[in-house]
Amino acid sequence: ILCQSISTTVKNTRHHIHSFLKELQPYDIPNSERIRIGTPDTDGGYVLFNGGLEDIEILYSYGVAENSDFEDMFCKKYNSIARLYDHTVNEAPIKRDFIDFHKEGVGPEKNEDCNTLESHIAQNEDNNKKLILKMDVEGAEWDVLLQTPIATLELFEQIVIEIHWLHSDGQNYNGKNLLKPIMKKKTDVLKKLNSLFYLYHVHAVNFSPFFYIDRFKLPQALELTFVNKKYFKSAGRSETIFATEADRPSWAKRKDMDLYFWPFYPGIIQHVSNIFTQLGWRGWWKIIVLAFKLFVTKWKSFLIKLNLRRPQSYS
Repeated sequence: ILCQSISTTVKNTRHHIHSFLKELQPYDIPNSERIRIGTPDTDGGYVLFNGGLEDIEILYSYGVAENSDFEDMFCKKYNSIARLYDHTVNEAPIKRDFIDFHKEGVGPEKNEDCNTLESHIAQNEDNNKKLILKMDVEGAEWDVLLQTPIATLELFEQIVIEIHWLHSDGQNYNGKNLLKPIMKKKTDVLKKLNSLFYLYHVHAVNFSPFFYIDRFKLPQALELTFVNKKYFKSAGRSETIFATEADRPSWAKRKDMDLYFWPFYPGIIQHVSNIFTQLGWRGWWKIIVLAFKLFVTKWKSFLIKLNLRRPQSYS
């Protein structure tokens, strides 16, 4: 009954699901490398494009909570200042000369607890500095980014952001966020970012399951790394297999989530080619495992279409 209800709910929104996922197409930047900064083996680390980071003067970080490993390691490595904003905590989890903490959140407009991204930059007189943005604000990112002017967003060399609630509106994973108005707003936000940046890196957050619907498969949350287009003449569709060697599972007790499906996956031929390039014929066992994983995904999709299993799965 649950599967039939969900299928009916989203039956007429598949075009919007496709439009949303199309905006999550990652790109490869020629001769680029990834670098992970932050907590070594679990949540609290992020993957960046390893280029131009030594020029970053200011790291804007929204969503601090109890972990500032990313900010600490970034500023030590690149001699930067971190401006931390979070209205839900009273102080930064670490004390450093390069940490500038503000008990204020970020929002689409100014209110009692929050102010806008452009206002924060203006208050700090950072408009002419080299900036990078990290944002993990538990769903508030959609309204914030939708209202942030293009002129403000393009100030950042890179943006690393965790986007939330992609398929469901809570821990029951009900698929309600697949409805047309919700999907359209998120699609508009991604289009806005993609007009200025290349989506360089994607990583699924393994706290929540994937959601299968029709031919699509959606994570509930993703960590995304965007790189400003101004330094690159072009970039090609990604041939990278996600998760990468730079990634770590957000929750250490559960295996990382592979993104072996559109729009993140370059296809089995490219994947097999990558395995051969790295391991030669010694990688034959990885190819067998890969074929089995892809078969399982197809089999799950088939069973869901027949309403014989629930649409949520961690693989």
